[in-house]
Amino acid sequence: MSAKPTDTIPTLEGEAAAAVAHRGGHVQIIAAAGSGKTEVVSQRVASLLADGETPESIVAFTFTEKAAAELKERIRERVTAKMGDTATDQLGRLYVGTIHGFCFRLLQTYVAKYETYTPLDPNQLTNLLYREANRLKLRRLDPDEKLFRGITAFQENIDIVENELMRVEDLPESTFRDSAELYYAMLDGYRFMSFGTQIVEAVRALEDTEIRAAVTAALKHLIVDEYQDVNPAQEQLIRLLSKPHGTADVVVVGDDDQAIYQWRGSNVDNIVSFKDRYPGVTQFNLLINRRSRPGIVQLANGFAQSIPGRLAKEMGLFRAEAGPAVSIAVGHDAEQDEADAIALDIEALHAQGVRYQDIAILVRGRNAYTKILDALDISKIPVQPGGRTGLFEQPEAAIFGATFAWLSGVDWAPGRFIKREKTFLPDLLDDYRSTFGLNDDDIQKLQGHLIRWKSKTTQDPPDFDPSLVREFYDLTVLLRIAEWDLSDAHQRNRLGTLARFTNVLADYESVTRRSRRDPENPSEQVGGAVGNEWFYRNFALLLVNYATGSYDGFDGEEDLLGDGVALGTIHGAKGLEWPVVFLPSLTEGRFPSSRSGRVKDWLIPRDLFEAARYEGSDAEERRLFYVALTRARDWVSLSSHSKVTKNATKASPYILEAQALASSAGLPTGAEPRGIEMPDLAVTYSELEAYISCPQSYLLRNELGFMPPVKSEIGYGNAVHHIMRVIAEHARATGKLPTPKQINDLLTSDFFLPFANKAAHKEMREKARLLVFKYVKENQDDIKRTWATERPFELYLDGVVVSGRADVIYDEHDGVIDNLAIVDYKTATGGEVHPLQLQVYADAGRREGLTVGAAFIHDMSTTTRHTVDITADAVKAAEATVIKAAALLKKRDFTPKPEKSKCVSCDVKTVCGAAKLK
Repeated sequence: MSAKPTDTIPTLEGEAAAAVAHRGGHVQIIAAAGSGKTEVVSQRVASLLADGETPESIVAFTFTEKAAAELKERIRERVTAKMGDTATDQLGRLYVGTIHGFCFRLLQTYVAKYETYTPLDPNQLTNLLYREANRLKLRRLDPDEKLFRGITAFQENIDIVENELMRVEDLPESTFRDSAELYYAMLDGYRFMSFGTQIVEAVRALEDTEIRAAVTAALKHLIVDEYQDVNPAQEQLIRLLSKPHGTADVVVVGDDDQAIYQWRGSNVDNIVSFKDRYPGVTQFNLLINRRSRPGIVQLANGFAQSIPGRLAKEMGLFRAEAGPAVSIAVGHDAEQDEADAIALDIEALHAQGVRYQDIAILVRGRNAYTKILDALDISKIPVQPGGRTGLFEQPEAAIFGATFAWLSGVDWAPGRFIKREKTFLPDLLDDYRSTFGLNDDDIQKLQGHLIRWKSKTTQDPPDFDPSLVREFYDLTVLLRIAEWDLSDAHQRNRLGTLARFTNVLADYESVTRRSRRDPENPSEQVGGAVGNEWFYRNFALLLVNYATGSYDGFDGEEDLLGDGVALGTIHGAKGLEWPVVFLPSLTEGRFPSSRSGRVKDWLIPRDLFEAARYEGSDAEERRLFYVALTRARDWVSLSSHSKVTKNATKASPYILEAQALASSAGLPTGAEPRGIEMPDLAVTYSELEAYISCPQSYLLRNELGFMPPVKSEIGYGNAVHHIMRVIAEHARATGKLPTPKQINDLLTSDFFLPFANKAAHKEMREKARLLVFKYVKENQDDIKRTWATERPFELYLDGVVVSGRADVIYDEHDGVIDNLAIVDYKTATGGEVHPLQLQVYADAGRREGLTVGAAFIHDMSTTTRHTVDITADAVKAAEATVIKAAALLKKRDFTPKPEKSKCVSCDVKTVCGAAKLK
């Protein structure tokens, strides 16, 4: 690694430099903790581009979206320094992202039906399984036929099916197999995809040689970071993209000692056996730990020797000795005593000049949080936000949960292990009074509102179109939320809790109200459930049985300058580092976890997969301990306690082994502060447009997370865009327009509206049919000249990177070959035309070297084509607008821009004190 950096690019030496320079064949980079793998990967990409490789020829997979953003930023810096701005402008065509993201994009690009599919996160998937539990027979998967246990069992086992690329038809006949077959049919009916199905379907698509040829046509270099964490399905994806099956030389980067996700499917054998499974592999070892002081490195090295089956290696030292680096305290009396001692140490460190933000407290499980938070609170030590507490531990969320339970007569408790009790209206009103500071007049109005609301929930069918999110916003008016001071950090965090609750509402509603294809008539769709008594009751039951234990509280706004101690789990700290790290609660049963290695009663026969991998092991727990040790740069503190409440507990064997490997010392004599990096702002055009329109609305929706209400017309624009894209792609591939019958068939099979009932779907499809046929009739020549659809662009300006996708690009504008015209479809403009988006895309395209001769906004509802000014002066003015907005957003300037025309239709107007509604 670097001995002496240049002004902009660190100079690499030894195997690090060799890994950057190597060409031809597969590469395995074993990168120890703190060895600078991100720098090596970034310089390798920059070197490939400098050698003449195109951005499209390089794909880099990361484990998280955050890691992807960091890697792409580093690549951009190295490319700019090595090759200049012109090369940087090409980077929008280089994919750096998660495997899930790559798979979803692959499916939407090369398997047309998936363009109308929606990805589900784990909470949304649980909501869907809850909705469909009877149809999927999920109760039968639990011995006691408990619904939510059956849902959990199904999720755990279907994850294995997907991780291991099992085919459902190959499973032995069983209730689980029946449920799985129904599950995949159900996902298709609703046009949903889980994280697991995104990868499975991408692998199946790549097994089609024609699709694989198209996907890999430009691909020459595949980079896989954190390779030790890939599961068998992801490994198969990598194998199909790599030579000899695909076209890419693959570079895998990782460390078997840091493989900590086998319990969710990853297989450490992938990295251990890579050289044996791929042909012509060259291995490079990055073993110098540049992060940690020698005492920490030596302790981690010694402990790593106890991990079975690891690749033989030892981290080398880089930093000089500089005082105490390790502290070990075995056997504080009680857990609270241990937490108090940590608080005292933090106070002492802070008095020495160590910033709070340079300190982390990392634990094996969240059950250790409570005592630590109590001790930090008593000592007035600030703590960074970050989802440490459950949402329903916050009083605001607990009251809202109790309200929905009261509406449906369901017993309520704000946690899974708290006794549920009947909620009475007077008690509920008292809670509202104390939590929201309401007066007698407020309470009287609230009481009347709640009584009327409850009477409406029993109407079947309802005489209104309920939206839980909209009803929640109606409630916020009575609570006078709009009067809260947005400049007050505490009030903003409380608003964040309210926003998180709208996520709970939206997850339930977006799944429960989701339409599906009519199995009896696939050209039509059946609407989802709409607010009858069971709609509300099922939501209340979901709250008490699932949501109270599964939704984290508000994570807080990202503030790079905020000074607070980080408190989190070791799993969540992967890839991070701090000058000072505390590792408390190292007791038997907590670390290693008492659940690790426990044999489970799977619904899939154990001989069909490596069950032990999913059940955890001492080896995996030891790797996790190694990861924890290597998060520290200057000083690490290990501690345990002897009692939990009144029950005695033994110290973890790991802290005892550490005690034998390293001598304990006092507090560090100093700690080097972390540099605060201020990366360029990376935003999508849609995000930028939302901020420019109204910064305060952007704060409420994009930063705090308030969700929009569900509306039946949602998705109409996307559905029309999909039809137009397929028509354009057909013309590009064949040189001909599709026939009227083909267009009608396409509308019949592919026009999907996620929340429309049968009548609304028919009505809006007919409306779309008229728009599409009129467009095709009037723009035949343009369609035949299709150059690209859904073309991604990235514009790199001072301090900001703006990304987006152009709907369609036509070639031969004005009859000139390679003279391109960008067209953006609008299903309705409302008479207003906003040119900034296409000016940004035209600017990005020209910087890539494309000739962009024109840009148009096409209003399909009026068949009007508006010309966008993309002259040099107009584009320069657009750049200034983008740079100014980005600078204000980075400064976190959320000054509102209220206008009645915007505010009356704004989703968050009831929680916004600046809204102009009259």
